[in-house]
Amino acid sequence: MEIIAGTTQIQLGQETAVALGKFDGIHIGHRRLLEEILSRSHSLAACVFTFDPPPAVLFGCSDGRELTTREEKRLLFARMGVDILIEFPMNPVTAAMAPETFARDILAGQMQARFLAAGTDLSFGARGAGDAALLRRMGPELGFDVKTIDKVCVDGEEVSSTLVRARVEAGDMESVERLLGMPYLIAGEVVRGRQVGRTLGFPTVNVLPGEDKLLPPNGVYF
Repeated sequence: MEIIAGTTQIQLGQETAVALGKFDGIHIGHRRLLEEILSRSHSLAACVFTFDPPPAVLFGCSDGRELTTREEKRLLFARMGVDILIEFPMNPVTAAMAPETFARDILAGQMQARFLAAGTDLSFGARGAGDAALLRRMGPELGFDVKTIDKVCVDGEEVSSTLVRARVEAGDMESVERLLGMPYLIAGEVVRGRQVGRTLGFPTVNVLPGEDKLLPPNGVYF
């Protein structure tokens, strides 16, 4: 998987099918977006476009802890078969970009997007004025098709990163697994502990996650 990070100058040499979003958690709703672009990988490069840092971090609406860290996202996207991951710099200049400019110059121009998959809650550009409806209006002129993916529901609730976050913070990891479509992933450095596991009759491993990782309450999990 090709990773493009830390630059607004994106020059792709191939036409792309693009999934747009923050992808915190990469839950089953996000996976619907990814399925759309991966199903077109026979003719278009499967490309994920996300922001780094997430907009909520830039605007002070988040403590910076994520369900899925940058390294974990890279690992999962690569496993899924994504061809290109773009971690677009989020700063005061890029956040103020007009959504029409973003669609024309970045998506259609630099990324050669021919297909876009977006959630119903997509927002981008200055003051979050850009959405899937704007992309659909501009699509015929700019040469791309847009498919809007409805929210996925589990047990009568719309799946979202906010919902997954609440379940993690409550320690309801069985529910988290259903919402993510996989067990909650924690990647980090393996460190030496107190070596208590060997006295209990089964091995254990101590993983030290980064400070940007959202963790469930203190406890013993299996």
